[in-house]
Amino acid sequence: SKRHRTSITRFLSKSNWDENLLINALKSKVIELIWNKSEKSQKPIYLIIDDTISEKTKPSSKAINPIEKCYFHNSHLKRKTVYGHQLVVALLSCDGLVLPYSIEIYDKSNMSKIDIATKLIKSMPKPVNKGYILCDSWYSWYSCKAIFKASALAGYAYIGALKTNRVIYPKGHERLGIKLHKFATSLNKDSFDLVKVKGKHYYIYNYIGHLNDMKNVSIILSYPKESFQKEGSLKAFISTDLVLKPLDILFKYTDRWVIEPFFRDCKNYLGLDSYQVRSERSILRYLTIMFITYTYCKLYSSKTLQFNTGLKLAKNNFKKAQIIFIYSAALNGQPIEKIFENLKIA
Repeated sequence: SKRHRTSITRFLSKSNWDENLLINALKSKVIELIWNKSEKSQKPIYLIIDDTISEKTKPSSKAINPIEKCYFHNSHLKRKTVYGHQLVVALLSCDGLVLPYSIEIYDKSNMSKIDIATKLIKSMPKPVNKGYILCDSWYSWYSCKAIFKASALAGYAYIGALKTNRVIYPKGHERLGIKLHKFATSLNKDSFDLVKVKGKHYYIYNYIGHLNDMKNVSIILSYPKESFQKEGSLKAFISTDLVLKPLDILFKYTDRWVIEPFFRDCKNYLGLDSYQVRSERSILRYLTIMFITYTYCKLYSSKTLQFNTGLKLAKNNFKKAQIIFIYSAALNGQPIEKIFENLKIA
């Protein structure tokens, strides 16, 4: 059958088409859409970088053709080591328009995730207005100086979560420094400001100073109102833009959260967790098609810019096209067997 899974495998592994040309064309279009949005709205551009794991079954030692580029990775969600592909993904966002921009398989033998992120940031065109790189605490912690430097050179400020064991050098701790979580518990409540973010109240404190590997950064210490100075409740955020007010840093960081529903939609509807092709090229081709499909659905949804809305519209219009085809074929007197054959359901 033309619909057999092996046909799809052959299309992804052996068909003569250039996936690099396709992904570069998509990147150019996404840049055009986001930059035009920023120019018209005068809103900042966000480059959101994160990673996710597409878990696979560990092959036996006798497997002849195991899936390429699979490794063991630490899953923060499952809190254990899992086997599969770790994918470094970047989205571009401006004033409600969020589109996928880059996806790369993390190959431990070739390049670190920090190197992937740094290379990506360096390749970005300068933002029309303000531009921000948004990352979670992993990217702010490990070799963060490289990402901070790349962001500044590309014309972007960096905003990210920060691990609370990072050392700062406030007054009284200039020589040896003090870890963020210890410093936070040394402050009294009057040192904090009570603010509201996304309907929830937080106590926040702003420190501007040095880290071990970075000078002059703005760090926000944050406790939920009901969990002030309780163990495990402290969250920290960092920004290289010293002009931003603490509350603005927190609001801008919340724009990073859009990458979580992106991962969820791709896994639930576009097969990000279930693809079974084995060669690296086949996998990259599949991921390219997934990116294009997601972008199409977002733009197809028109004013809502919602993936689920666009996906539903696309599916409904496809069904309508099938019904119109069957109706027209019947009016023209085509035998039912011929209609079945054309629909590949004979």
